[in-house]
Amino acid sequence: MTTTETIIIEAKRRAGQGCCDPALSPRLLDEQAEAAANLFKALADPARLQILDILSQHTGMVCVCDLEGLVGLPDMQTGQRLRQPTISHHLKVLRAAGLVDCEKRGLWAYYFVYRERLAEARDLLAQLFAL
Repeated sequence: MTTTETIIIEAKRRAGQGCCDPALSPRLLDEQAEAAANLFKALADPARLQILDILSQHTGMVCVCDLEGLVGLPDMQTGQRLRQPTISHHLKVLRAAGLVDCEKRGLWAYYFVYRERLAEARDLLAQLFAL
């Protein structure tokens, strides 16, 4: 007994014709994508996320000295968390991204979070992952 199989051959595509439906255009303009990438780069650090978490819990301002020893992953050898100079670096990155700002009082700097900027990051993520 012989079995017969049917083979279906697709028609050839013309040169330059895609195999699938065309992709949609990005919703973000180039400048918007660049700005969003810079924002998310600033957020992509455990210490900076912890700093934002602390600042967002306060309605007022937080002195940079109050962040010392609270943020950053502990050092593997000493178990110590970040010191003031490193925290200041992270705050500088967050300031450049427009997520926080500070007010100087004498030798100390008091930081606060820009809640509107955090809302922009949340809204952008919601837009990107909307089904």
